[in-house]
Amino acid sequence: MRIGFHLTPFWSPTDRPPTRIIDEAIEVVAAASRMGFEWVSIGQHWLSHPTVWPQPFAMLARLAPETGAMRLKTSVLLLPILNPVEVAESVATLDHISHGRLDVGVAIGYRELELDVVGLARADRVPKLEESLDLMKRLWRGEEVTFKGRYTRVAGGRMGFTPYQQPHPPLEMGAQSEGAARRAARLTDGVFFGPQLGWTDVARFGAMFREERAAAGDTAGYVGASRSLIVGASKQAAAAAARGYLEKTFTMYRTWRMQEPTMGRLQLGFEASLDDWTIHGTPRDCVETIERARALGVERIGFTVYSLPPDVRARIDYLQMIAEQIVAPVRDARRP
Repeated sequence: MRIGFHLTPFWSPTDRPPTRIIDEAIEVVAAASRMGFEWVSIGQHWLSHPTVWPQPFAMLARLAPETGAMRLKTSVLLLPILNPVEVAESVATLDHISHGRLDVGVAIGYRELELDVVGLARADRVPKLEESLDLMKRLWRGEEVTFKGRYTRVAGGRMGFTPYQQPHPPLEMGAQSEGAARRAARLTDGVFFGPQLGWTDVARFGAMFREERAAAGDTAGYVGASRSLIVGASKQAAAAAARGYLEKTFTMYRTWRMQEPTMGRLQLGFEASLDDWTIHGTPRDCVETIERARALGVERIGFTVYSLPPDVRARIDYLQMIAEQIVAPVRDARRP
């Protein structure tokens, strides 16, 4: 089991000056790089007021020298709204800046506002993503590319340099549906399920990912999941401490119309038990939940850490506690 963490909660509260938000996140990540986390990841949204989403390439480039051996991950790039040539070039650049420590997560996105900015409809998301990945992989091979796609055209273009990792950095796809899980199996190295998806659907869609890989004759690949991590003296205390952040999260995703008919049932309210979709409770409770996730076939988990204290030093101490009391026991559990 490999465990990393997402930066999303560290942008809150958003009433701090933006420079302070970013500087404090850099300080936290630099400290976390010595704690045993496998990676740090950052998501992407545009025009997100009142929430805050620093853009991933710039932020990860700034974090690269602070992170030691820890990997950097986009989780996720909203590939349909981006220019694939620019993404290919930025990925190659960041892969060299980090000396090959980059993982690239992509997804189709769901916000109408973001799609409207680039003149796309929901129906464009999957074909644009698939076309973009095809073009990016060809560019990363270093060949001269002539490409006549529906959304992007290249006439005899060639990148100045290819990525540090060959043939390209590991690719994974964010997923919350059967279609996305099977698409990930065909196009990327792994699938990473969103944090609002219940454990039952994580197991079900993960099995579909592996089924699709096996049908193609490829047994490699991995199943990961973003999970809300809520630590407290008990499950009840953890839930109470996280309630305010949960309410804001539910409001954001409902406002952005995250739930779509083809998706598994997303947790966007307090109707379902936290046991159904989070990792919460005492550190021992959390370790036990992760072990159950391992039994479901989950090989990687990205923590979205709830109940963060406001002070940067306290946040570092909180991550240290998570590393010592949750990450380390999980890592050591399967050692001979």
